[in-house]
Amino acid sequence: MEPSEDTPFLNRLASARLTSRELDVARFYEDNLPGAALLNLEEVCRAVGVSSATAGRFARKLGYPDFRAMSRSLRAGVREDLSLPVERLRRLRDDRAETASSPRSILDRRVTAAQEVLSGCPTAIDEEAFTRTCALVGDADRPLYLGAVATGRPLMQYFGLLLSYLRGDVVILEGTDRWAHALAGLGDDAVVLAATFDRHPSPIEALLRLARQRGATSILLTNRRTGPLVPMADILLTTPSISQEAMFRTRAATLVVLEAVLDAVAAEHPEHRRAEAVEETFDLMRGYL
Repeated sequence: MEPSEDTPFLNRLASARLTSRELDVARFYEDNLPGAALLNLEEVCRAVGVSSATAGRFARKLGYPDFRAMSRSLRAGVREDLSLPVERLRRLRDDRAETASSPRSILDRRVTAAQEVLSGCPTAIDEEAFTRTCALVGDADRPLYLGAVATGRPLMQYFGLLLSYLRGDVVILEGTDRWAHALAGLGDDAVVLAATFDRHPSPIEALLRLARQRGATSILLTNRRTGPLVPMADILLTTPSISQEAMFRTRAATLVVLEAVLDAVAAEHPEHRRAEAVEETFDLMRGYL
């Protein structure tokens, strides 16, 4: 099926049938975005060592009319991807001045965006990477560290709390000013699961770097297939990234992937001893009416 005009560049890459030289171009973009989006045809050809004809065929195989159209689309995508929420809010304000939006229509658009990103998860998430992640997260003999910042932290806290029904020795990294204390005992038997969304937070970069130095196994859950954090992780779980008009992009895919990991761990370890102990303690403490 031909990609639509709105299909993201990296989604086009995943489905295109490329020759070895065209694959070199693809890898160049994967390794160098967003900066590569600003390069012209001559600069890309010189950097990859291919002819302009090869670069042109590469663009057409991705569904663009020519290299110039691909370049324009890439630059527009980078501007959108790197835009700040306040910039998207300004655009919403300007659009609203022209077209009124009812709360119901806003709800419909939000649901549609979530459905779109979720429908792309099965193909975006590498099966082998997901299987390895579930095995590592479920291995109670290995300490597990969970790290995220900003909006990712509440999702990781939620994940860690539910995971505590299934296994112990889970460290949820709280404020970054306390990460050094929590990570003092990080060893080569540990597993580090980090999550990012849109941006490349410095604390996550430091966490992945420390995991590598200590010999721990690191997993990165992100909606970015490229960037400085991707090569630092041992295992990469990439959720789809879509453009949307809302000020805040949907985190639905991140949440669903974390919940799927919980389901997989529970299915692999159906014993109920720890979960029963948690519930018994709730009853003892009269946690619920």
